[in-house]
Amino acid sequence: MFNELAIMMIMMWPAVPMFLIELHIAISFWRRIGLWTYLVIIAEWLPIGVTLLLLQGIFLSREITLGLPFLILGIVIIVMALVLHGWTAKLIGLKATIGYSELKPNTEAQNHALVTTGPFSIVRHPSYWAHAAIMLGIFFVTGVVATGIIALIDLAINYFVTTTLEDHELVDRFGDQYRQYQKSVPKFFPKVTKR
Repeated sequence: MFNELAIMMIMMWPAVPMFLIELHIAISFWRRIGLWTYLVIIAEWLPIGVTLLLLQGIFLSREITLGLPFLILGIVIIVMALVLHGWTAKLIGLKATIGYSELKPNTEAQNHALVTTGPFSIVRHPSYWAHAAIMLGIFFVTGVVATGIIALIDLAINYFVTTTLEDHELVDRFGDQYRQYQKSVPKFFPKVTKR
């Protein structure tokens, strides 16, 4: 059962960073093709996903026995990350969660309001934080080394690439309001302050 979870994560993982990076690098192009963007990304991801599935023997060949405490920790991390992801989706809306706000930035009044409450008051990109935490939790649950490596790659891509590109797009959309928000709220890791 855990191997199926591991290979599912390995197969599905490239779709998210591919979509977000491509979207933010060529935002004006994707805005012109609109909702077809999702079909293009699926078409790009499909051969990658199938290839990863066919290579599952290689990916699943290295496992670490982490034991029951890590299994429990992994489940707790996954559940907490899913709750965080749901919370952020509730605050910014489903369309913003799936990148529709970047594709059609002026279609809803909600897109004109910068959300800075809840988890967005702690870090600017809590959805990506939740995504990376889910990957880490899956590594703890499965013990498959490839999932641990992907979790680290995902964290690096989220921190250095995706959030940076999204910050640029949000500055374009919200201007000085977002620049001020950037100054007061950290990008990815919460500030640790003494009380």
